[in-house]
Amino acid sequence: MGIAVVLILVIVADSLSSQEIATSATQAYQLRPIGARAAAFSGMQVACADDPTALFSNPACIGYLIDKQLITGGVTMLSMGRSLSNVAATFDIGDAISLGTGIVGYDAGTLVRRDANGTALGTNTVWQGFATIGASARLNTQTSIGVAGRIAYSSAPDPASTGSGAAVDVGFITSLLDVATFGASIQNLGTMKFGTEQIALPWIVRVGVCSYIPFAEEVVETTSPTLGTTDTVTIPSRERVLFGIEAQQRAGATTPTIIAGFEVVPHPLFAIRGGMAIYGEELGKPRLFPATLLSGGISVWLTPLYPLRLDYALARGFTAQFVHTLSLVADL
Repeated sequence: MGIAVVLILVIVADSLSSQEIATSATQAYQLRPIGARAAAFSGMQVACADDPTALFSNPACIGYLIDKQLITGGVTMLSMGRSLSNVAATFDIGDAISLGTGIVGYDAGTLVRRDANGTALGTNTVWQGFATIGASARLNTQTSIGVAGRIAYSSAPDPASTGSGAAVDVGFITSLLDVATFGASIQNLGTMKFGTEQIALPWIVRVGVCSYIPFAEEVVETTSPTLGTTDTVTIPSRERVLFGIEAQQRAGATTPTIIAGFEVVPHPLFAIRGGMAIYGEELGKPRLFPATLLSGGISVWLTPLYPLRLDYALARGFTAQFVHTLSLVADL
């Protein structure tokens, strides 16, 4: 049996227990939440990203970040010896343009090659991944648009399972009356070629809204160095509550998945968050509160002086098992 067939069987067996049919698609790892904060929200990231992993869900968000010069890295430990790792960075190149770049790698595990008699011929590691670079333009103080390009690669000893391809992501985010943010994106618009076969990547459409409610606000006076005039600026406290909801339509899914999430920051050095699917597909049928996406997580700022944040998430998504995700976010 070829490695390509074995890979498909592994993915299908891993997803039949509760997840959507769409997750059995080739390159389905690209539908996973990237980063511990996104994983803790069950993937609800399109309107509330706050670190460079925004590049993997909505490229417009990289121009919406409070801190633009950031770098993050993380890993998700999956079942059967598999893992998903990432590194990403964002930075400004002007008053209105932000850039982001990142790499995601999926270690699909080690397979034992056997001949027709079942004799082991050795082992091979199957690896998949993509590199991406994106840009976000701030149209005004409240609205950003973004685009990102992806180059994907799949490495395997079987030529039929080795392939490469490219895709484009586009996104949009804006403020709604200064009380909420609205975000939308389309991802993985592209194809991959395996041998002589060309397949479409598993696209996903995201639409979401989130609202931040600060516990307190501070009003400070500022003075213009050129005009000498004074003005007041309202600074929300870091302590806050976030509520959000996002709808995701994935290639091959019969119905959208609707995800609700929350984040509570009771102290400047600590945050707790969670997320779950409130509507979606379970075993091929749409239903309320499907047993698919469920997650929670925490963040700890390691020092109040230098922005260094450690994120952790425990999430159930593409499998019925809970998996661990750990990320580190640092100011450049």
